[in-house]
Amino acid sequence: MSLKREQLSHPIVTNKADLEIELLELLEDEGLKQFINNCPSILEFWKHISILKYPNIKNCAVKLISIFGTTYSCESLYSTMKIIKSKYRSNLTDDHLTELLRTALTSIQPDLKKLTKKVDTKKVPRKQN
Repeated sequence: MSLKREQLSHPIVTNKADLEIELLELLEDEGLKQFINNCPSILEFWKHISILKYPNIKNCAVKLISIFGTTYSCESLYSTMKIIKSKYRSNLTDDHLTELLRTALTSIQPDLKKLTKKVDTKKVPRKQN
């Protein structure tokens, strides 16, 4: 718990003077002024910014932009976990819940036709009535 508090207590910017100078240089950069007019997204803009020329401002932007992606991932995880671990499935083990969450949240799409072709239906035991 103390590690998390320590991480949260670090400021995003440590040298305000250098950041202010970089910000002024960034605002006056004619090449970037032209680029931003044709830039499709804010992410593309920050990908284009040189970390060698603007290290403080680039690091600050990356940290701030990444907050939203991690927040979305956490919210999505908790919503999915709430659906999976309902009152009817409250006895799931942690390992089983982890596997179900991994399956539910993955972006990988299995090729079911290919997977089912590999199964030899003659070897699958059938129920006897």
